[in-house]
Amino acid sequence: MQRRSMKNPDKQGIIRPVRPCMAMYIVWQNWEDVGFERLINNPSLQDAVSEMQPNRSGLVLILNKHALNMTFNWLCNTKSIPGVHENAYIVTLDQESSSALKKSWPELKQINIVVPGLKDPFNYGDGYYQLFYLFRANLARAILHYDRSFWMIQQDTYWNDNLLNINTEKEENVDILFDRASDKGPLVAGTKHQVIYEYTLFSGGYYHAKPTYNSKSYFAKLAKDISWWYAPDNAYMTSLCEVSGLAKCGRLSFDLITNWQWLQGTSSGIPPKFIQFDGETKLGGKLAKMRKIGFYFLTDGDDQSTCNITSVENTKSILDSKISQWDKVASSSHKQFKMYQDIVDTFYSTRIGAAVMNHFILPYAHYCMLSM
Repeated sequence: MQRRSMKNPDKQGIIRPVRPCMAMYIVWQNWEDVGFERLINNPSLQDAVSEMQPNRSGLVLILNKHALNMTFNWLCNTKSIPGVHENAYIVTLDQESSSALKKSWPELKQINIVVPGLKDPFNYGDGYYQLFYLFRANLARAILHYDRSFWMIQQDTYWNDNLLNINTEKEENVDILFDRASDKGPLVAGTKHQVIYEYTLFSGGYYHAKPTYNSKSYFAKLAKDISWWYAPDNAYMTSLCEVSGLAKCGRLSFDLITNWQWLQGTSSGIPPKFIQFDGETKLGGKLAKMRKIGFYFLTDGDDQSTCNITSVENTKSILDSKISQWDKVASSSHKQFKMYQDIVDTFYSTRIGAAVMNHFILPYAHYCMLSM
C-alpha cells in the first residue's frame, strides 16, 4: 500500500486537536504493510528466527536510512563485546539502510522488511510514528509466534557491558521485563519527545519478552488497540501491565539501564551499565550530545562507518567524571522532560494517583497534552 503525502498540519493552519484523527487515518491507510500476517510470512524474518538459539535471546534493533550513523555508532561501541554482534538482528525498513549495512557490516544478521510509510523522517505524534508503534508491536508478536525470546533494543545507547549477561530467569513468572523511565515509578521507558529527522530513533525503550502464552496475548492486545487508538506505545504498555492482567511485567533496575537522568547521578553512585542518550529535541542533537561528552565512536571523514577505537576505550575512564554534571550538559529539553517525569512520579507516589495514571492519563491523555 502506497504512503500518501501529508504536509505538516500545523504549517497549514489546521487546528492541532485534529492531529490524532489525521494520524490514525494514516495508520488505516498503511496498516497492511505492518500487519502480523505479512511479518510472519516474511522470508527474511523466518530465516532470522530459525537462527535464533532457543536458549539465547536475540537482540532486535530497528532502523531506516536516517538512523544509519547512530546505528554505526552503536556497532562500534559493541564491536569488542563478545556475543553482541553474533546475536544481533538488525531490522531494516528500506533498501538503502539494508545495502549500507551489508556493505559496512556484512557479517551482521539482517531482517529486511520494507515499509514504504516508514522510510522517511517523521515527527513524534504524527501518523507515521503511530504506524511505527503498530509495526513494532506486530514485530514482537511475529518473533514470539516462532517461540523465540528476544531483547528489543535501541541504538542511542552506550553499552558498558553485555546485555545478554543479564539474568532474565531469576524471576521465573515474569513474561516481559521492561526498563524504566525513572527509579520511582513503573512507567515503561520510551522516546516520548524526540524529533525524528537526521538521526532516527524510534519508540519505546528496552524490553525482554519470553515466548509465553501471556506475552503473546499482551502484544496481540497492544497491536489491536494501537491500530485504532491514538496513544504512545510506552504509555499504553505501562497501562496494560498495570491494569490488564494479561502478562506479568517485571522492571529492570534504573541503575542498570538508565536514560538522560544519569547526568544527575545514580542512586547507587555507581555508573550504569547502559545509558540511553534520549531527551534531545534539536535536529541532530542526540548524536551531537554524545560527541560532546565522549560517546561518539565514529571517525570523521567520508566513511562514517569506520570505528574510532580510541574513543571507545576512553569511555570507561570518562564515565565517572560525567556523573552529577547535569547543569553543564543538560539541554533545555532535558530539563523540560525532567519536569514531566517528576509529575508522573508524583502521581505514582500514591495509590489514588497511580490509579488515575494507569486507567486514565496514560491511555487517554498523554498524547492530548502533546497535541493540544
